[in-house]
Amino acid sequence: MTAEAPDELEAAYVLHRRGYRDTSLIVELFTARHGRVGVVARGARAARSRWRGLLEPFQPLLATWRGRGELQTLVQAEAAGPALRLRRQRLASGFYVNEILLRLLRRQDTNTELFIAYSEAMMGLASETDETPILRVFEKRLLQSLGYGLLLDQTGDSGVAVSPERRYRYEPGVGPLESSGSGRGTFSGAALLALQQERWEADSEDLLREAQLLMRAVLAPHLGPQPLRSRALYRQLKRGK
Repeated sequence: MTAEAPDELEAAYVLHRRGYRDTSLIVELFTARHGRVGVVARGARAARSRWRGLLEPFQPLLATWRGRGELQTLVQAEAAGPALRLRRQRLASGFYVNEILLRLLRRQDTNTELFIAYSEAMMGLASETDETPILRVFEKRLLQSLGYGLLLDQTGDSGVAVSPERRYRYEPGVGPLESSGSGRGTFSGAALLALQQERWEADSEDLLREAQLLMRAVLAPHLGPQPLRSRALYRQLKRGK
């Protein structure tokens, strides 16, 4: 069912945009109260467009649109603040967040909590804060919002509390299962608990690396086989550092 278009300006970000006809754009917005919305911005690429240079990723917006189909018509858009400046690898990380949202979110699925999590992630990436925890927390909250929340603080088979000193393999749909080995595909209880609590100490590089491997594994079935362009961009920017 298609949601009603907003009567007043609504907070939004651009997830993706592409050219449409001679001077227009098709823009995928992520909005506070209507979720992902596809809109046509008529004349947005024209030299004298009021939206020229505005409908860009990482620019906080206020917007309204009208229509009922899959693609609606942008009526108004204005800056809700300065554009967030994401530099080098952080730019690729921002595109990564946008890309996984495009793959996992259906249009018109309202999710205010996820919009807040997205806004926090974008502001974090634009700051001097370590980007790795920001991405792991967003990935976890994204899965939670879609109904695929991770069990991290107790074992999936017996409900025993996860121990920081033990190792576990993670079974999707089940949760952590204690492992006697320590090879590939196993994770320390400390890493699981840090992700659960969304808290890492200053010397948590190993735990963050484990959390990255875990999140990549659990996201893979939802993202599908097509490689993420943002990951290739990240590697490219990192090599040019």
